[in-house]
Formats: sequence, C-alpha cells, structure tokens
Amino acid sequence: MKIITICIYTTICFLMVGCKKNTSTIREYDTVENCATELEKLCLKCHDDSVTFSFKTKEEGYITEYDFKYLGSLKIKRDNFKVIQRTILSGLLPEALRANVSLRLFLKGKLYGEYTGFDMLHKIKVVSNTLCLYDSRTKTKAFFKLKDSIPNNLYVPHEENDSELIGEMFYFNKYQHR
Repeated sequence: MKIITICIYTTICFLMVGCKKNTSTIREYDTVENCATELEKLCLKCHDDSVTFSFKTKEEGYITEYDFKYLGSLKIKRDNFKVIQRTILSGLLPEALRANVSLRLFLKGKLYGEYTGFDMLHKIKVVSNTLCLYDSRTKTKAFFKLKDSIPNNLYVPHEENDSELIGEMFYFNKYQHR
C-alpha cells in the first residue's frame, strides 16, 4: 500500500513540475486576409521547401483553407525573387473543396506579382533558376528558364509533342512597380 501511495505521489509531483506555464502567444487578426498575409511572411522567412504553412477557417458552414509553401528563389538579372506557392481551398463540404493555386513572386519582401490559374493537379518546383511545371492530368512537363525577365505568360501544352496549340496558359499579374 505504501509503494502505491509513493508511486501516485511521485507521479503527481512529476506532472506538476512538468506542467510549465505556457509562454506561447495567441495573436488575433481582424480579417482572414491579414492572417494570411502574416502566415505568408512567415513562410518567406522560413526558406524551407519541406514545410507548408496553413490555417483553416469555417464560417457559416463555408470552409476555407490557406496553404503556403516556399519553393525557392529565382535570380533574374540583378534581382533575387523568392517564390511561394499559395493554395486556397474553399467550399461547403471538406470532400468537395475547390482549389485556387497561384505562384507568387516576392522582391525584397514585397509581393511583386503572381501567376494565377493553377489547380491541385499542377505540381510546381523551382530548381536552378527554372520553373518546373507538371500536369498530372495530362502527364506533361514544362520548364521555364528565367534569366533575363519574368514572362507575361506560361504555356503548358497538353501533350509534349503536340503540333496543335492545345494546352493551358497562365498569366502573370504584376503588382509592384519599380
């Protein structure tokens, strides 16, 4: 009986000592967009392409998920652009969320512009100053070597040896002016 009492007492002591005061801070944001902006800034600082930053909201049954993934950097002329893939999933049912994926370019910590129109079936990587796009629907790949400028359009054909111009076009929206 004494051994059981000592074991219980020891366990309680360990639990009390192990429970430290929580020093983490909880931040509140007035809008979802402000929260998304802060998470995107954190993703930019991280520089780790194996980490995805995300948060989820549910308001009146409508679900919205934001995911940010750092893809790498592109050296274009003298500028070094950081590239983030932003995915917004939204809808009423978790199994029927629609995706809006964009490729966002940052210059000196500010959003320079983005390519829009991607979906979850496009896999995007940045390797050696090259944008690598893979479309899992059509099993096609497209590579865009960026050295001198950012192209206004990215064209991804539906077939790699396609003589007809059938494919997808992604447009660059520039936000920051020099």
